[in-house]
Amino acid sequence: MRESQWPLEPLNQACTINPRLPRSHGLTDDHVVSFVPMAAVDEVAGKIANPQARPFAVVKKGFTHFEDGDVLFAKITPCMENGKAAIARELLGGHGFGSTEFHVIRPQPHVLPEWVFYFVRRQSFRAEAKRNFTGTAGQQRVPTTFMGSAMLPVPSLEEQRRIVDILSRADGIVHLRREAQKKAAELIPSLFLHLFGDPATNPRGWPVHEIGNLGIVQLGRQRTPKYQTGFYTRPYMRVANVYEDRIDTSDVLSMDFDERDFPRYRLSYGDILLNEGQSTELVGRPAMWRNEINDCCFQNTLVRFQPARDVMNSEFALAALLHYYRSGVLSQISSKTSNVAHLGGGRFAKLTLYCPPIELQIDFTRKFEQVRSIRNQAIAATQKAEASFGALLARTFNETYEGSHGTE
Repeated sequence: MRESQWPLEPLNQACTINPRLPRSHGLTDDHVVSFVPMAAVDEVAGKIANPQARPFAVVKKGFTHFEDGDVLFAKITPCMENGKAAIARELLGGHGFGSTEFHVIRPQPHVLPEWVFYFVRRQSFRAEAKRNFTGTAGQQRVPTTFMGSAMLPVPSLEEQRRIVDILSRADGIVHLRREAQKKAAELIPSLFLHLFGDPATNPRGWPVHEIGNLGIVQLGRQRTPKYQTGFYTRPYMRVANVYEDRIDTSDVLSMDFDERDFPRYRLSYGDILLNEGQSTELVGRPAMWRNEINDCCFQNTLVRFQPARDVMNSEFALAALLHYYRSGVLSQISSKTSNVAHLGGGRFAKLTLYCPPIELQIDFTRKFEQVRSIRNQAIAATQKAEASFGALLARTFNETYEGSHGTE
């Protein structure tokens, strides 16, 4: 994307890192300014979503100041790894205040904010930033020294505008793909509610039973050193593998399951796995096992529900439990400590659920699989667009230099 070598500048030369609010700011206590907590930065879209309005008197102390055109970059784990970064735009009065966990990057006149934004948004830059973390576990941060010493390629403004235009168009395609994926994901719950009604109100009067009477509810086996002998080694699923309606097999652990335990904990097609111990928002997160791995078992951080096939279909059970999860029902029945919620096999087994005729459930399954195919196509298209955009970012910046921060 370039015809000649672009000059390199340390980021703290091309930009001001964490500029202070000037004394001549002209703000009075009753001026209304924008307030941006960390949660207001959308790490997927790379934008500030739903900023708040607050009087200057409330935010002038204890918060980070920024202005229109500044780039915000989360410096604390895990926000930084998740990609929380955005360009401040349309701030009330041109001023914003927000979390102290933001690095603020203010470009000099010869650098576009979008150029800096795409530079720090790259996965490789965040990976390098993580390697330079300082602080203790759980409170690790990207130091200002790392940010300042990162070498930014600086072509002419005209060249920056040309390339930013290309990147923004590609970024826009990714956003469209994500929106299509989101709409496709909404089809299954809409179909479920259309056919059966809300499980909480049961408007069609389906028979209601405790889940434990509709199948087998079981906790997985605990991971302990005695199951790490190397004999009877089997892969197993844990919380890190079970996402919302998705099994992730990219990081699978193993332990011993002998002839006695293996049949008891072996997963079968159609088993519903739910997060037993998780944060309050994620407890009960369910997915269906579709034989992603042969001879796989599961840990006690998961609850397994095996529907009785003569009364309940697995796809119907998954759709119903996804509704319970998204509507907060599973969180409500969980027990909670300071930072972890537990679903509990016994509590889950006593949760009631309606049970329409099995023929209707099977008909739903046929429609479910058709819609799921559409959703999977949307997911694949999104992943392809994201990979292409990531490669474009890598090519844009990596072709300019080797060995400096952010090399792809």
